Amino acid sequence: MKIQFIYVIEEYRGGVPGDKGMPVRNSKSVNLSPIIVIGGGPSGLLAAITASKNARQVILYNKNPWPGKKIAAVPSEELYFSEKLPPTKLASGFDDKSKFVAPIFKAFGYTDLIKLGKKMKLHLEADQFGHFKANGIPGDGLIKSLLAEAEKRGVLYKKSSRVSDIYTYRKKVVGVAVNSTRVPASAVILAAGSISAPKLGSTNDGYIIAEKLGHKINTIKPALTDLITHEKHNKILKGLTFDDVVISIYIDGRQTHSEKGEIKFKADSISGSFILNHSAEIIELLPKHTVEIRLDFMPEQTRESLETWLIKQLMAKRTINIKQCLNGHFSDGIIKAIFAESGIKPDKSVIHISNLERKAMVQAVKSFRMTIKAPKPFNYSRGVLGGVSTDEIDPHTCQSKVIKSLYFAGGVMDVLGPWGGYNMQFAFSSGYVAGNAACNGLK
Repeated sequence: MKIQFIYVIEEYRGGVPGDKGMPVRNSKSVNLSPIIVIGGGPSGLLAAITASKNARQVILYNKNPWPGKKIAAVPSEELYFSEKLPPTKLASGFDDKSKFVAPIFKAFGYTDLIKLGKKMKLHLEADQFGHFKANGIPGDGLIKSLLAEAEKRGVLYKKSSRVSDIYTYRKKVVGVAVNSTRVPASAVILAAGSISAPKLGSTNDGYIIAEKLGHKINTIKPALTDLITHEKHNKILKGLTFDDVVISIYIDGRQTHSEKGEIKFKADSISGSFILNHSAEIIELLPKHTVEIRLDFMPEQTRESLETWLIKQLMAKRTINIKQCLNGHFSDGIIKAIFAESGIKPDKSVIHISNLERKAMVQAVKSFRMTIKAPKPFNYSRGVLGGVSTDEIDPHTCQSKVIKSLYFAGGVMDVLGPWGGYNMQFAFSSGYVAGNAACNGLK
């Protein structure tokens, strides 16, 4: 498709047209420049799809050779599209940003996402917990479907195209710099994403561009990341996932939070929804405080009842080793945890188990302790705290309050929800709102 840009150049003042060096249109010219989207992730793709609805020419620039690199790297079993929650309930998960995200979710919620999925021949269905999971659709499958839909609607997709600047005149967008080439624009949607997982191509480009235009960038901190422990339990427990255990956070020996959830042991760290959701606050505390994670593998049992039962078992089976004694009564995972925490050898004879060792076994089941050493490197984070301040963005349009015709979508904004489908839904919703406002603003 051949694109023709028609604009009228005002007289040059001192050899520099406009306040950013771009040719600008006079007040009588008709703006036929394209809407430009920066970023090829879910928010950018949906922004481009939505912005093209009024036959307005849309160009999507992606700095990487292929779109949605971060999403494509997510295994299908960990890929959540959304949560089956009404807009206000979904927004409440974003804590102090709930008022900002509420109108965005109201404009485009999970039901709208389902309708879009049907158009792209993607069947989205919530599981028993209300999570819209991939259901076998890999992340790159989602991105390919979105890109195909965008191109079907006339969006011009340009890969390996890095936008370094947005040009303005009288506090209004007039163009962008792409690979050092100036391209006019009637509006720009900045959907460059966060800097989480830079090994997958993420950069701080979006923050730099926004800051040049006068936007405040709140300090970037890693979040939604696995945590490394001092203990060496992971060598024994790696690959194990425990569901419905009670997980507690202790700061300098004092319990601050406790809830039932899931925990995963990896080769060098612990993960799971609880760990990911609380990782940011734990990282903040680490330099000055001792942070422990304690697990209760059997919350339905009291410590006293468990010890009474264990005494009876040990008394009745004195001729076998401790592993044989525990088999059939605990899962293999809990048995491994008992030996990892208590230090008892699995082949030790029951008759030689001391009172202190018995109490250590109960302790391992009811209060399995791990001391947090550090977060996984920034390359492994799934999200960040910080980004473009939402105080300077209109939540009803996602338009900048600083620069006219500049819109934001997705992770470049200082918005982060819990682990799950919250952040993906925000990417879709904000992309829709920004795309819709950008094209409507040019009528």
